[in-house]
Amino acid sequence: MLMTIETPILHLPRHADSLLDAEWLFLHDHLPPDDWFNLDYAYKTSTWLTMHSRIQQRQGGLQKTSNAYQDNRLDWANYKSQTLRQLSSHIDHLHGHHSIEDGQYFPRFVKNYPRLAAGFAILDNDHQTLNAALHDLQQSGRRLFRATLEDQQLAETLHQQLSQVGILLSRHLSDEEDLVIPVLGLS
Repeated sequence: MLMTIETPILHLPRHADSLLDAEWLFLHDHLPPDDWFNLDYAYKTSTWLTMHSRIQQRQGGLQKTSNAYQDNRLDWANYKSQTLRQLSSHIDHLHGHHSIEDGQYFPRFVKNYPRLAAGFAILDNDHQTLNAALHDLQQSGRRLFRATLEDQQLAETLHQQLSQVGILLSRHLSDEEDLVIPVLGLS
């Protein structure tokens, strides 16, 4: 009798710059990304995914405003007004979101899935890195609020900060979903 050995499926993180090890994605065997919006799981996963979508939309809105100013498609007064209106709520929302994850969700997920502890440690480190970047962004926002004259250097600083936060957020949110969504969907 011929014996066959089943090779485990290796799931790769969805983001090209992911910091996750493929071995941490073992829950994708039971709930792969293509099924995250499946009716059998959506009631458990859609809130988290929608929250991340809104974060990306707000980040994109800020970057769009910054790009428009950098490309001379938006004057200083409108740039300042739009940036200030969007920036504070975006930063506050991110801090609140990360606080809930770090204080409530992640410890419970690690308790239930100890094999994922190193992955959640990466997400926690991301939150610390993001908090530092958001602090710098908030300081620049305060400078923008106090600016009485057009300050192209400040606008460039904000532009660079938004770009850096956007890159980190994109990778972080993808990594977080790769770990969290299967945990939520299968619980």
